Amino acid sequence: MIRNRGQTTLDFAVGSSVFLLAVIFVVVYAPTLFDPFAGGTGTKLLVADRAATALSGDLLAVSTADPGLLSAGCVGTFFDVDLEENVARANCHTGADLEEFDELLALDGRNANVTIHELDSPASEPVEPSWADGPLVRSNSASVPSDVAVATRTVSIEGQQYRLTVRVW
Repeated sequence: MIRNRGQTTLDFAVGSSVFLLAVIFVVVYAPTLFDPFAGGTGTKLLVADRAATALSGDLLAVSTADPGLLSAGCVGTFFDVDLEENVARANCHTGADLEEFDELLALDGRNANVTIHELDSPASEPVEPSWADGPLVRSNSASVPSDVAVATRTVSIEGQQYRLTVRVW
């Protein structure tokens, strides 16, 4: 009597192994899928990223069509520095009140630090451009802890490349 069953035992072993690997994968990685939406550092990162995008793409930008190209007038108003008279585009055309730090960045009770610095320098060393009378740094807290969420954008002001860093804690 000839049987045409094939390799039933081997097929069962391979199928069971693939199924068990799939179950283990789901059990191990499924909880991390929801981490960005849970409390803690994930929400701080979302707030920092949203603030950096809003500042570089809308609030301080020359226009929303040119994200990353910042208006020197808006930068001066936001960081509360006086500008030289010969700075081009010294007028700020944004409709937002750049003096309201917490509401402008939608911090929801968190502390933040916004710094513009050279591309190759750390955020702890804000730039002091020749067209402004002070450093380009603004914060709603005196100290910055070590556990912060950071978002950065490369921006251009008056033809110079800088890095905009937003730290939220």
